[in-house]
Amino acid sequence: MNIGDSIACYMTKYIVVGWIVRTETAGRHRYWKVGVVDADRAAAIARDTASADTATAVASIPSHAASAFGVSPGVVTEVVWESRPVTHTLELSEFEDQIGAGEKVLGEITFDIIVPEKGVANVEGCYRINGGNWQVYYLTNRDKGAPWTGAPIVRSKAVFQSGISGVSGVVPGGWILNKKTIKKILAEAIGVDGWIEVTGPDSLILK
Repeated sequence: MNIGDSIACYMTKYIVVGWIVRTETAGRHRYWKVGVVDADRAAAIARDTASADTATAVASIPSHAASAFGVSPGVVTEVVWESRPVTHTLELSEFEDQIGAGEKVLGEITFDIIVPEKGVANVEGCYRINGGNWQVYYLTNRDKGAPWTGAPIVRSKAVFQSGISGVSGVVPGGWILNKKTIKKILAEAIGVDGWIEVTGPDSLILK
């Protein structure tokens, strides 16, 4: 298969059949699967369905993923992500950020990838506080493929391509981006005392 055939094959597979739409009413986000090809029309349908103030088509749904997303032509369905604590197998003493909460403010956090103790170069996921809107984070210790040599730069009010807000940052290459470090960086940026790791939405869809 030549390059032209490969591109044609890819384009055939990536046919948009619907959209994930984020609606907002009085600052509260909801998400919808809309089986409409046009992004603007999908957003309008979701806005009307939710009686929302605004609506934004944040991610397209390709034909090869239609079954996985459960999207059907012309059908609008609300997307509700279950937030369930992730089962841990380590000793409780290693998760002091999740126990003895008392009056502490704890957030929920998800990881899009498996994060080993030795750390990763890039990590992203979602978080929310007090059952509020899901937001997105992205952290890295690289710059153009090389370890970052400057001081840490963490933006606590970053805005991603879809318009969703969250945290974005680059930290020194010597920092080990494992779960402990990631939680600490985000806790300081957002102003919470700790995190409860849960299952939740995929940040790639939301951002």
